[in-house]
Amino acid sequence: MLEFAVEKKDRLDKFLAGKIPDVSRGRIQKAIKTGAVSVNGHKVSEPDWPLKIEDQIELPEFKPEALTASTLALKVVFENEDFAVIDKPAGLVVHPGAGNTEDTLANALLTRFPGIENVGEPHRPGIVHRLDEYTSGLILIAKTPRGYEYFKQQFLDHKIEKEYLALVSGVPAKQHDIINLPLEKVPLKQKMRVGSGKEAITEYWVLGEGKLDPSTSLHSARGKDSGESLQVALLRVKLHTGRTHQIRAHLAHIGCPIVGDKLYGKASPILDRQFLHAARLKFQLMDGTWLELVSELPTDLREVLTKLNINIPVS
Repeated sequence: MLEFAVEKKDRLDKFLAGKIPDVSRGRIQKAIKTGAVSVNGHKVSEPDWPLKIEDQIELPEFKPEALTASTLALKVVFENEDFAVIDKPAGLVVHPGAGNTEDTLANALLTRFPGIENVGEPHRPGIVHRLDEYTSGLILIAKTPRGYEYFKQQFLDHKIEKEYLALVSGVPAKQHDIINLPLEKVPLKQKMRVGSGKEAITEYWVLGEGKLDPSTSLHSARGKDSGESLQVALLRVKLHTGRTHQIRAHLAHIGCPIVGDKLYGKASPILDRQFLHAARLKFQLMDGTWLELVSELPTDLREVLTKLNINIPVS
């Protein structure tokens, strides 16, 4: 049974959609209409039922919808019997959620690795960590139950090294720093708040700086000539913890949001998605040997650095 207390006035279906992001609003509305949702102990059948502060809501947990296999091609950069590492393109959602139910990484895994539907959670087969939809780069997938348990614990113990490349608006005050600030989810919003919650530690190094003149073809081609230069910096970022949106929230907090990050910053005139790439994974295998894998920057991100005259990092 799911139970929620209302923090501010809202309509019932919208409130629940914010609380249960993995369930579509359509499924939530259907549950309300069939009398599965109670407000202050009384069943409510109207999706637009007006909620008051401190109202108490109860409803049964939603069962995950069965995954359907997808023929979406995956770029596998390494695999053995127990796991695989995939180079995920930007725009690919890791697992099904509201609005994304078919062509996700999870759907494609069913086709690429037969039997993986029995590994981990039913709607997240083999998935032990995740990348945001518009973040590209390396993601580790468990192929067997023993691989799942091993790597899940490795992530929990912060024993897997994860490094990213990020282009940010502005230049950090320090060339190298560690941001040690807790993070917590903002109620009813798909973002994180800095300053309270769970421990979150992000380390970064400035690799290069650039300035985009509004007269350059990259800027003017999109018809967004603001007349102002855009100062940017390329960062190498290392995660010491793995919170949701950790890099994005931490960098925005120090005044350097990731270029193209519409949630923590703003839309960019130079890129249609956030400039964040999971470039490196290093971890220990079950036999004790170490494995280090790297992913080169995708073409769209390389083109941005070229036009900004920032040296492209060598893998």
